[in-house]
Amino acid sequence: MVSNDFEFFILICQSGSISKAAKDFDITPAAASKRLSNIEKNIGCQLISRSTRSMSLTANGKIYLEYAHQVTTTIEEMSYALRQKTDEAEGLIRINAPFGFGRKYVSKFVSDFIEEYPKIECQLHLSDHPLNLITNAFDIGIRFGSLPDSGLHARKIASHRRFLCASPDYLATKDEPLSPQDLVHHNCIVLRQNDETYGNWHFTKEEQIYHVRVGGNLSSNDGESVLSWTLKGHGIALRAEWDVYHHIKQGSLKKVLGEYQLPNADIYAIYPYKQNIPIRLRMFIDFLAEKMKIIPFERHDKT
Repeated sequence: MVSNDFEFFILICQSGSISKAAKDFDITPAAASKRLSNIEKNIGCQLISRSTRSMSLTANGKIYLEYAHQVTTTIEEMSYALRQKTDEAEGLIRINAPFGFGRKYVSKFVSDFIEEYPKIECQLHLSDHPLNLITNAFDIGIRFGSLPDSGLHARKIASHRRFLCASPDYLATKDEPLSPQDLVHHNCIVLRQNDETYGNWHFTKEEQIYHVRVGGNLSSNDGESVLSWTLKGHGIALRAEWDVYHHIKQGSLKKVLGEYQLPNADIYAIYPYKQNIPIRLRMFIDFLAEKMKIIPFERHDKT
């Protein structure tokens, strides 16, 4: 199996169709389809299920794609070493990040990164839920909180927390909650996102765990909408530190139940490479970790 077959397969996955990949390789769709069939024939299994309207990776196809990334990465790093230009990283990085954090920070960090390393190309894809890196041919994903055991590799690039908060106007209309159980008497703005159980909030204090089922008349799958409603005094919300830090500092939001701890929201860079991480990706992750230090988390400010 030659490396070009791996590159060809990766491009099909990135393109989303055989016809688009054929165009990039400057061959006919029929020739591209035949080449894919030859690859499958050589390894003895089907890699892609295709119909007239769609295509999707089989279970074997996902495994093949993972190893295709590893093989092409190893060859790429060998080429860099032979040319003795490992300090001149180049190539493509495909990044998946959450919408809110991606817009506010990741897009800026990507801009700064390519200014410093102009030979690297970055494609940033923002989504309202985490996408499968292997299936969607991403090199790196930005994730918050505890990570599922997905076989991917991760590096923590920042410690981060979640806060419960409300506007002073809202808290002026009701008794401020003194314990998690008091939240059942409050209007709680719920974020409906990913696969989380909506409205189940978890707290810890002195090793004691509290589970509360909250409710209210507002919910959304968009964090920006939740923040906007909270600022307007509609209720209590659970938000990430990066999203509310400035509002708390300015007094437009106030922490609620600050002596209780919520599940962490540490920030991770995850990637599908087990070893031989591409130089450009290693540099990008290092760059992100350094840039995260500029985000004004509360740990930098005791006031």
